[in-house]
Amino acid sequence: MRKSVLAIVLAAASAPASAAFFQIAEQSASGLGNAFAGGAAIAEDASTLWYNPAGMTRLAGPQLIVGGSYIRPSFAANVLSASTAAGAPFSGGGGDAGVNAFVPNLYATYPISGRVSVGAAVNAPFGLVTSYPDTWAGRYYALRSDIKTVNINLAAAFKLDHTLSIGLGANHQNIDAELTQAVDFATLCSLGAFLGIPGAAACGAGGGFTHPSTPNDGSAKVTAKGDAWGYNAGVLAQLGAARVGIAYRSAVKYKLDGSFDVTAPPNVPNALLTDPRFLLVDSTAHTDVTLPSTLSLSAVFETQGPWTLMADVTRTNWHVLPELRIKLDSGASDQVVTLNLKDVYRYSAGVNYRASDKWVLRAGVALDRSPVPSPMDRTPRLPDSDRRWLSVGAGLRASQSVYFDVAYTYVKLADSSVQKTDGGVGSENAFRGNLSANYQGSVQIFSAQIRWSF
Repeated sequence: MRKSVLAIVLAAASAPASAAFFQIAEQSASGLGNAFAGGAAIAEDASTLWYNPAGMTRLAGPQLIVGGSYIRPSFAANVLSASTAAGAPFSGGGGDAGVNAFVPNLYATYPISGRVSVGAAVNAPFGLVTSYPDTWAGRYYALRSDIKTVNINLAAAFKLDHTLSIGLGANHQNIDAELTQAVDFATLCSLGAFLGIPGAAACGAGGGFTHPSTPNDGSAKVTAKGDAWGYNAGVLAQLGAARVGIAYRSAVKYKLDGSFDVTAPPNVPNALLTDPRFLLVDSTAHTDVTLPSTLSLSAVFETQGPWTLMADVTRTNWHVLPELRIKLDSGASDQVVTLNLKDVYRYSAGVNYRASDKWVLRAGVALDRSPVPSPMDRTPRLPDSDRRWLSVGAGLRASQSVYFDVAYTYVKLADSSVQKTDGGVGSENAFRGNLSANYQGSVQIFSAQIRWSF
């Protein structure tokens, strides 16, 4: 029984810490209005640095964009059943894990000549905040998940001729994560008593497999930080009235350093906490996490009238992360968590309507597939499923040098479920009990940006 609580906590957090369903696509208000259709080909402002750096060659002069998105998610859990590791049923209800968040972004581009442009961007490509009530029935799998990233992207673009441009960028990314869950000391003390650990019979809920309650719960928290490098590249081709872009963002390989802290009820004996079969002690740990690469193909068709049509297909390559391997500084053997994530596609289509010299109206739809293959692999930390987007937006030229963009998106998540089974001693979900819950989810996004042209 070498499965530590550290491994258990990180197992629950492994998908949010490295998966597309906590990718943040909302990197510009102008793009959001089209559900990011044509993102690698539209190249209408400095945010093209992120979606396809080759597009910087289409910008006539220097630009600066300051923007952000306010995201309102809902992940409402309806708990069908829950029980302890020993099979004793308990209540606690569900809850809405969604937490509102603001995601800023900054872009600057500068044409050095008619053929060469450079730029810089600061944004947050991944992020997650979910939080459940302390007494919800799945608290042994997840309470709070808070993951932040900051990405700095420097890029350059070169126009080969009047139809073809290429771009290349370097990215430095930081990640900061904090993940918490409750720990069922009522069951752990009962198991410790059965194993003959001194003092275990008197702790927890009195030494028997009894109905757990919050006073018998402890807590566990994992914090982790790290930084890594990656790159992005793109090609942009003008083919008559159509423009086609191909953009690639590399995988980002992290080496994370972290700590594990556990808080136990005061009557839990130290002999149980330090027993190698439980390892309920504070520790440091390390793990390697790879955030996946993406490949986008976009097309934009500009009609002779006021309409612009656009489409995009983006593939996210999850096969780079088949497992999470956790190395404990205590000297215990590696802990391996199978993730089972799959490669997925995102499809989007959009339209712009130029109502006047000052106003542009935007709309778009998207289907965003989830990489989670089954209810057994889905985590309560982010109960993700396939998403359908509906976006609208508008752009206003306030003057020759100032431009405003606003957008709104409603994202509907397909109904999903979480099925977790405690397989007993040595299993991946040991000491966390059984959980069956259905989820309904949606996300609302409000985005705005201001653009200065010089």
